[in-house]
Amino acid sequence: MTQQQSWYAHGKLLVTGEYLVMKGAQGLALPLKQGQSLHVEQIQSKQAELIWIADHPQGNWFRSRHTLPDLKDVESTRQELSHKLTNILQAIRQLNPDFLNGNQSFRVHTRLEFNPEFGFGSSSTLLANLARWAQVDPYALQFSIWGGSAYDIACARADGPILYSLKNGRPAVQPVRFNPPFRHHLYFVYLGHKQRTTKSIRYFKDNARFSADVLEHISAISHEITQTSDLKSFNRLINEHEKIIAKVMGLPTVKEKLFAKAPFQVKSLGAWGGDFVLISSEWPKNKLCQYLKKSGFDICFTWDDLIL
Repeated sequence: MTQQQSWYAHGKLLVTGEYLVMKGAQGLALPLKQGQSLHVEQIQSKQAELIWIADHPQGNWFRSRHTLPDLKDVESTRQELSHKLTNILQAIRQLNPDFLNGNQSFRVHTRLEFNPEFGFGSSSTLLANLARWAQVDPYALQFSIWGGSAYDIACARADGPILYSLKNGRPAVQPVRFNPPFRHHLYFVYLGHKQRTTKSIRYFKDNARFSADVLEHISAISHEITQTSDLKSFNRLINEHEKIIAKVMGLPTVKEKLFAKAPFQVKSLGAWGGDFVLISSEWPKNKLCQYLKKSGFDICFTWDDLIL
């Protein structure tokens, strides 16, 4: 390899499909302007080692040092994150036994451009970048570690909105044009706690009830949304989508749970019950943000703030 290499991956939001993407439904996914970079530098050291420095917008996230080639964690500022990193590196070794398996030393510096609690893809952007460095299939890596649909891996490398599905267990990515004229009425609001993907997937597997017709219906809504040019039609579609997923999951919609009296439309994004929601409102941003702040929701982004 050369002395230095760098890669970049985009964050993600899943607008439609939710858990049903794992079962073959087609979902609309949006890569974000914000993402994560990974910079690798080969260094000189008495003993082969990997020095890891991870930063996010609030400063340093964690630092760790691992001996090579055994990947042993010998120093860390946050043990749980260093352990997670070790597990990822070991999973990569299953796909490429030669990865970090020589006598060379490396310093790796990652920079996350969003709060890791937002659920924008701190893990998926890391996996996408590491897969490039290690020259392994990023989808195979994702499936081996966390399962899920891996739509976030597709977003990490996408240049714009995509329709994503799994066909016979393999990712199918269809780039689409989706830059709606009503985008200035769309907002992304943080609910205040990160939803854990593995926990959400487990709940879905244990409780979800759906048919092939439901998968087709969700796919049809995903397609129709990409063709929608007016806010009224968009609101109708996201409300229809929310009712379907609520029935599948046996859960109330996020509007019923948190925004029952709100004079605007609300849609869950990705895993239900956490992370961000999409709000469709004709109110100006200042008025909406003031309303949300009174309800305890302080973080609100516009479409142009986030969407690539």
